[in-house]
Amino acid sequence: MSFAGYSSTISSLSEEDLSVKRSSLLMRYAEDELSQHLASAQHEEALIRKWTTALQAQPCSESDVPAMERRRTAVRAKAKEYHEELNTLLDKMPEDPPITVSQLAASHKQLREKEKILAEKRARVAAFQGLPPNIDVARHQLSHAQDEHMKLIQLRERLLDRMASGVA
Repeated sequence: MSFAGYSSTISSLSEEDLSVKRSSLLMRYAEDELSQHLASAQHEEALIRKWTTALQAQPCSESDVPAMERRRTAVRAKAKEYHEELNTLLDKMPEDPPITVSQLAASHKQLREKEKILAEKRARVAAFQGLPPNIDVARHQLSHAQDEHMKLIQLRERLLDRMASGVA
């Protein structure tokens, strides 16, 4: 595989990493918002239960009955409103999230492992850079380069011998 192939693979992995991080942040934001809505709804439900038990526990006199009826009607209307709001929020919320936190963590771990493997492969490619892809041709070039190296060493030795004999 060529350097351009590795480069494009690295680029796509980087884009995928950014996409996963963006999705993670969006999911975290949605989760926080839903948690706040749930806490608010639970608090309001607890208040309604408290008011209902308080209203039912109080002894009623003849003059309090119309006021209590009005209160009860208002509380029921408010409870109905809250239930409708809760139902609309539950309808908007997806049944199953597209990815869970544990799945996201696992994908991050896999991505890190793939990056390590990619770095190792890059190092191997860099070691063989400049050699032809055919191994026989590469061996021939290596042999030719070694022969040239030996010729240069012999030439150096002859020149050094001439210099030494000229000095003596």
